[in-house]
Amino acid sequence: MIVITGDSHINAIRLGAVALGPEVARLASREVRIGMLGNGRHTLRPFFSKCDAGAKLAHPQYATALRALIGSDVIGGGGKTFGVCLGFHSPPVFRHPMWHQSRLVADWKGPPERPVSDAVFEVIVRSINQHIYAFFDALVSAGVDFFVISAPPPRRDHYCMAKTPASVVLSVDRAYRALVAKHFDSIGVRYVLPPEDVYAEDGFLLDEFAMRVPRDFHHANSLYGEKMLRRILELDFLRTDR
Repeated sequence: MIVITGDSHINAIRLGAVALGPEVARLASREVRIGMLGNGRHTLRPFFSKCDAGAKLAHPQYATALRALIGSDVIGGGGKTFGVCLGFHSPPVFRHPMWHQSRLVADWKGPPERPVSDAVFEVIVRSINQHIYAFFDALVSAGVDFFVISAPPPRRDHYCMAKTPASVVLSVDRAYRALVAKHFDSIGVRYVLPPEDVYAEDGFLLDEFAMRVPRDFHHANSLYGEKMLRRILELDFLRTDR
């Protein structure tokens, strides 16, 4: 079984699966189950406990959602490969008001802007992802078969750009994703990045892939979900029976 789950970005993949219909079964070598755990903000605090099989979800919303999806509140166990969308979501960092005046040191051009060193930025990223990193460490320690799914690229209509330059948002997003990918590489975790053709030339998500609902500034739609799901199911390590 392939279990695709995680934060609210999973909804785009779930809607993409609905649009693909029977093609999902043709693309996959095994049964595929897709469902969101809940809002990603719950990962800012401890949301799991380690167990022999992997990680037992402790947050009630996450645990209830996973039980509904696979009949267990544990991410782990034999016969399953988990694709988890957590860790690559950069808006909590780039939307912070500090970026109205602060700049990554590589982009800093002098006062009145304030430079943010590479070391400080890495501390910021590790701090916001500390419980997510601990979660994936637990899965690695238990030998769980899993991979990480990236969040979509940032959207050019994000409200933070009323005060933060678009170029700063893109720079922070790129640096954030690079650090997250570097961390996963260091612990041997596989991850799936967005397809190249969902990016506009400027680096934002193409408008056609944005979810257009009120007060939504970072989710993608079912068209993006179709592309991402195809990309996932075409991974070599998922195309063998288990």
